[in-house]
Amino acid sequence: MVMERRTTTTALLALAAPRGPRGPRWHAGLLARYLALVLLLLGVVFAVAPRPPEEPGTPAWDYQRERVQVDGGGALNVLARNAMRATAWTSRAAVERQRDVHRLNLLQVLVGDPAAAGLGDWRQRHRLALEGGTLLAILALVAYGVLRSPPNRTWLLLILLLVGMTVLVTKSSTAVRLAGAPGRAVGEVTVRGFAVADPANEPGRLPTLERAQRELLGQYWTSFVADPLSRMQTGTTVLTQAPPADKPGILESLRRRIAAVDGWAVGRRGWERAFIATTALLYALPFAVVLGALAMLATCAQALVLLLAIGGLAVLPLTVDPRLRRPVARYWLAPLGGALLVYAAASLLSLVLLRAATLLHGADEHVGALLAGSAVPVAVVVLVVRRLRRSTGDSDSGRDGSAPRRLALVGGGSR
Repeated sequence: MVMERRTTTTALLALAAPRGPRGPRWHAGLLARYLALVLLLLGVVFAVAPRPPEEPGTPAWDYQRERVQVDGGGALNVLARNAMRATAWTSRAAVERQRDVHRLNLLQVLVGDPAAAGLGDWRQRHRLALEGGTLLAILALVAYGVLRSPPNRTWLLLILLLVGMTVLVTKSSTAVRLAGAPGRAVGEVTVRGFAVADPANEPGRLPTLERAQRELLGQYWTSFVADPLSRMQTGTTVLTQAPPADKPGILESLRRRIAAVDGWAVGRRGWERAFIATTALLYALPFAVVLGALAMLATCAQALVLLLAIGGLAVLPLTVDPRLRRPVARYWLAPLGGALLVYAAASLLSLVLLRAATLLHGADEHVGALLAGSAVPVAVVVLVVRRLRRSTGDSDSGRDGSAPRRLALVGGGSR
């Protein structure tokens, strides 16, 4: 019996790669495994590293300045207050996850940049030893290749790997920044391209990445949080478009002049407030969950692009050996392109979902009138209840073994 001999690298790749014939499904399975490993890595990073601080000088967005205040006592007002706070929390989490995807590469900020800075300090302390050792190693490999003239190119491969590691050590910050550039470019192109193609925006205008995100996420926040909050405080949408800093003053002025607004503000409309807050939460929760999942997928793809791009310094020299070119293309180049596609697709789906959610809420506002944001959830609940009642009725009739009774109608016939 002849056993196939495998190198350590080949054995590890065979364990990591999916089984079966190599095709689109095989590459998709390999990419899924890469993303799963990156997700595990990000989980460890999030558990150990602190959250990156907000960039100094960045103006606060409306959702950061919004005060979710629902006054009033009683069980109904307590329910309305907690439901509105839950709606604001889920919407804020969805907005922040979407901001973080394109604002920064979390793996680069939490791990890449600190590691590059630490590597730079270590290099400065051991500069002479590193330079001397690298030069001697290169001279020894060149001398071996020239004097011995081996049939393979292992010595040249080692020289290129040594040069790649030297670039990574001496220009670590630059290497990390360049490795994160493809992800940033794909994210910016996706967001700005969607802003240009979005029919809701002004035609012919090409906004910046931050402005395009701020407008779309601001509309989402206004529809799902500011609008129901205004209805709970005043009974109308008068505070929806007002700046968050001006809302307390406007509300106080309206309460002094209009008795109905004062009744809403102090919590005399407990049933209406509980209904608006509950349906707002039912509206916002599914969108927030899906947006959070897409943001996590985009973050994993972005981190995978960063890792593969940095690993290119060690992988690309392997192409000197013709036998390794196909594994390099299969296990490095194809996953790199697939990660960029996943990142672009997740970002685009998030933008489409944000726009669809805003448009759906706007259409529901016209249908629901004063109970804006509630028509769709109420319709879903009604359909579910009718479905459950119908299935319950069918099971009862089947259990009794009797056919449903017919009602005699006046004038003949039956029903």
